[in-house]
Amino acid sequence: MGWITLLKSGVILDIYFFKNNRAQLISMLSWPYIFLILMLGMGFLFGSEETFRSNVGVRADPVIYFVASTLIAMASLSVMWEVGGSVLFHRWVGTLPYLLVAPHRTSTTLVMSYVPRYLLWSFVQLLEFLPVIVWREGLVNGLASSLIMGLAIVVGMLPLLGFAAILSSFLLTVKEETNVLSWVTPVVLILSGAFYPAYLFPAWARLLSMLLPTTYTFELARLSSLLGAPKLAEMTTLIAVLLGMSLLYNVLSISMMGKAEGRAMRSGAV
Repeated sequence: MGWITLLKSGVILDIYFFKNNRAQLISMLSWPYIFLILMLGMGFLFGSEETFRSNVGVRADPVIYFVASTLIAMASLSVMWEVGGSVLFHRWVGTLPYLLVAPHRTSTTLVMSYVPRYLLWSFVQLLEFLPVIVWREGLVNGLASSLIMGLAIVVGMLPLLGFAAILSSFLLTVKEETNVLSWVTPVVLILSGAFYPAYLFPAWARLLSMLLPTTYTFELARLSSLLGAPKLAEMTTLIAVLLGMSLLYNVLSISMMGKAEGRAMRSGAV
């Protein structure tokens, strides 16, 4: 089984799945707007644009701010469930033992089969929001903001894949994956500042948020919402941090996944 086969497998799976489940496809395409409308609706119900800028401490367009937040939140949930939670899927359908004895490492199989799907659907969601972005910022500025969000989607994926693989290595040895993921994913989003900027958290929460790659991905994507051109130095710093975390988390995931595979097979968890 070569690398190309791994890369193609996830995309082909999605194509046939949505071909036979069109209602699911419609639901997936409408979900980002539902998420965005919910956040904007609550925001404008209790305040105004000036109140928003005062609360977050930056001159930003609230609509673009929450478009960026929605994109990264959806992408982050996708990675954590599709890579970390794939252990649950394979255990349910009875294919987890085959995954563990496949020619490639389990972490490699999970990640490489998912990357094309992540890029495909993340950029589909970005294209969904493009009319809103252009409406708020105009054609040129809107395209520039979209490029920043696209950059955040790609660069932010790299450390999050390793983070999700580490989570997956833990799930290999337990049998209550849904319970674990159901509380881990919202905690990660909250501490990452998905709903409120992380730099406004208390000190202990800021410390935890600094360890999460999603925190910096949110900040990078939200640079697109600033009124005026974002600072290149700030963008470069966030990209450098994400690349450094990518190296750290992916190296750790390779080591931890191998150990988790051995423990799972010795304990009979699979």
